[in-house]
Amino acid sequence: MQQLCSETEENVVRSNEEPLLRKSSRRFVIFPIQYPDIWRMYKQAQASFWTAEEVDLSKDLPHWNKLKSDEKYFISHILAFFAASDGIVNENLVERFSQ
Repeated sequence: MQQLCSETEENVVRSNEEPLLRKSSRRFVIFPIQYPDIWRMYKQAQASFWTAEEVDLSKDLPHWNKLKSDEKYFISHILAFFAASDGIVNENLVERFSQ
């Protein structure tokens, strides 16, 4: 009887598992997509970020070289400010919301 209860409990746990997190000895690749709705949501989330392919940086260096010294100084300091601020915000998020 104990073994039967244990097996039933195990089946309940398995049925409540997240399908994407279930171990599968037959699954080593993404394609074919098994969960189209989840794949669509993943692609939608991915589209909210810039990707390297979307940003053309080829004209940046010529544009930078055309700037005056004071313009370069200003832009460099603005970028430094945002880089430091971003780090502070991320550190605060980790401190407040992790654990």
